[in-house]
Amino acid sequence: MSPTPAGDTRPKARILVVDDEFAVRCSVRWQLEGAGYAVLEAPDGRGVVETVERQGIALVVTDILMPNHEGMETIQDLRRACPGVPVIAISARGQQYLDAARALGAAYTFAKPFESALFVQTVEKLLSPPRAA
Repeated sequence: MSPTPAGDTRPKARILVVDDEFAVRCSVRWQLEGAGYAVLEAPDGRGVVETVERQGIALVVTDILMPNHEGMETIQDLRRACPGVPVIAISARGQQYLDAARALGAAYTFAKPFESALFVQTVEKLLSPPRAA
């Protein structure tokens, strides 16, 4: 996405944050809204594909381990139904989970807690149009 013109209050893109921890969702929302994105939230992966398709979500950030419908399932669902929507997987549980998420199709992974500026920079990179050579 191109930068929004001065005075333009439209969000750069819509991002869905999926995490069972309310505090994590709030923190990620705050980081992304501060960078100009519109943020939707979900406490687990149930219904994520429908939300992505219905709400025009450009990127999904998902925790890996959650009750009900965990992040690994969510990544697989998104890769099947919405292959063009990038996924960032986050987890506090260990590198093996992050590696598995990457193998399933997550574009990037972050161990919790993660550095805000690097996280937002990664989001910007994923949502920026490719530059002509």
